[in-house]
This record gives sequence, C-alpha cells and structure tokens, in this order.
Amino acid sequence: MKPTPCRLALTPLLLLAACDRGGSAGPMLVSGNGQFRVLHIAEAQWKGDRGRTEMESALERLPRIDLVYAHNDPMGRGAYEACKQKGRAGIKFVGIDALPQEGRKFVADGVLDASIEYPTCGAAAVDLALLALHKIALPKQLILGTRVFTKANPAGEPIAGPGDVMLAALRGEQAAVLQQPPPAGGKWKIGMAQCTNDEPWRGAMNADIAARAKEYPHVELVLQSADDDTEKQRTLVRQFIETGCHAILLSPKESNALVAPCKEAMAKGIPVIVIDRKLGSDDFTCFVGGDNLAIGKAAGEEIKRLLPDGGNIVEIQGLMTTSPAQERHQGFVDELQLARPK
Repeated sequence: MKPTPCRLALTPLLLLAACDRGGSAGPMLVSGNGQFRVLHIAEAQWKGDRGRTEMESALERLPRIDLVYAHNDPMGRGAYEACKQKGRAGIKFVGIDALPQEGRKFVADGVLDASIEYPTCGAAAVDLALLALHKIALPKQLILGTRVFTKANPAGEPIAGPGDVMLAALRGEQAAVLQQPPPAGGKWKIGMAQCTNDEPWRGAMNADIAARAKEYPHVELVLQSADDDTEKQRTLVRQFIETGCHAILLSPKESNALVAPCKEAMAKGIPVIVIDRKLGSDDFTCFVGGDNLAIGKAAGEEIKRLLPDGGNIVEIQGLMTTSPAQERHQGFVDELQLARPK
C-alpha cells in the first residue's frame, strides 16, 4: 500500500512502535511468555526498496533473526532480498496484500512463507455506488474478510469479515436493481478519485473497479489518479461534482483533507463510497475496506505456526500515521501478546 499521511491518534503501544526505532540491544517488544521477541522495528513506508534497506540495517546489528513480519509484500520481498544478498539463510517471512502476481507468487516461489490478503474492495465499491443511486439503504461501513496464503494452501484459507454476509445479502436481494439504468435513460456516471497509481495494490484496485464497471453497460466510469497529491485529489472530487457524476468513489490520501469536497458532494445528493482508508468525518454514504486488525492477528497466527517455539522477529512497518499500518501492527501485537519489556 502507498504511504499516505493522515491525522490519526496513536495508542501508547503504537506510539512506541512508531518512534522507538531499534536502537537498543534488547527486545523492543516481548510476549508475556517470553517466547517472541521483536528486536527491530522499522518504518519503510510501504516501499520495497526501503524494506530492503531497513533489513540490511537489522542484519548488521542482529546476529539471530528468525522471522520478518512486513506490513506489505513488497517490503517483505525487499527484506528477503537483503537476507539473500547477505547470505543469511533460515529466516522466515510473512507479508500482506496477496495479489496474484505479487504476494501469492512470492509464496509459490518460496520468497514469502505466508501472505495475508488485503482485499481491494473495487467490485464492492461499484455495486455499493449503484445501490446508493437507487436509494437502497446501505450500512455506514462494510469490513470485508481476508484469506491466508501459504505454500501448503495456495488457494487461501478464508477468514470471514463482518461485512461479507451483508454484502452478499445486498447483492442477492438487489440483483435486479444493479442492472437498472438511470430512470431518465442513459448511463450512470461514476467518478473514482484514486490517491495514486504508483504501486501494485492500487493498480489492482483500479483494475477491479474497471472490470466491475465494464460488466454494467449502463455505467460510465471516470477513473482518475491524484498522483499522491492531496490538493489534486480534492480538485478531482470537485471536478466530478461539476461534471455531473452521479456517484463518487474515493480512496483518500489524507483523511481530514478530503472531508470538505465529500461534504459538498453529499450536500448535492451525490453518493460517496469511501474505499480502504477512512474519511475524517461522517460525510460519506458507505465505507468499504479490509479488516486490518484481523489481518494483523492472522499474521500473528501464522508467526506462531512458523515459530512454534518462539523466536526473534523484525517488524517492517508501513507508514504509522495511516490506519492500515497502525491496525496491522496492533493485530500482530494482540495475537502474540506483545508489550514493552519492563
């Protein structure tokens, strides 16, 4: 996932992880039973090359590393490449995203030992926009489940999310509504303001949105990228309003900065479907995203399976001012019952 700053409050444990960057010789976090020790925590901001650099630093300092937990697969791969270059064998790797040609392939190739899916929610967002246009009542948020991919289970082990059943029910009950064009004829015009195209997971989301829109002959999709520029994304939302988009999809770069244009859209009766990262207010129709806490806990479960006797862990984080990174860390902490050593 692409780094995007947003103004989110950090819990004390998250603040520790965000600020205490692996300078001490002892563990930064340790499980209650003492089996799991997190010896190095580094923020690589979702970038594979930075994951490699941070791993090189950890390898220089730590003689024994048993496992690397990376908040996304590109950083996991970067860490793997650093270990390979340094000749450090026997280290296991757990990543997140599980795109078919990225994380799942890394697992099949033996680069990662496990990858936990982060759903793009692209198809769901298009369907939710269409339902909203037909005045179908939607839940304020839909949190979808995940799958865990390992070499032993290349098809993925599903972990249901609370929104899966609701989404399936909506699609089933409103199947006919999804096929209906605007009452006045023509097409529904849906604008998508993507925060950036500059990374594989965002590309996968765009592809899923475009593929779903193509299934509906009565939908015209306008997909634009803000190129990692908050002001440009604000402008895109306002352009969608001015050019007559019936609904707007949005994956915010910054939670609070996108509040004003979304409020303007809602005031004009234009549904706003927020994807992946939450808005800094309630000025949207429905939020749909993955369950990053559950994903972090699933990563912790895989770590326990891979290290049945415990071990030394390196955590390579995304950007800790974003909710996905915070929650992926917190789920991992909760599952392994980690805390700052006394």
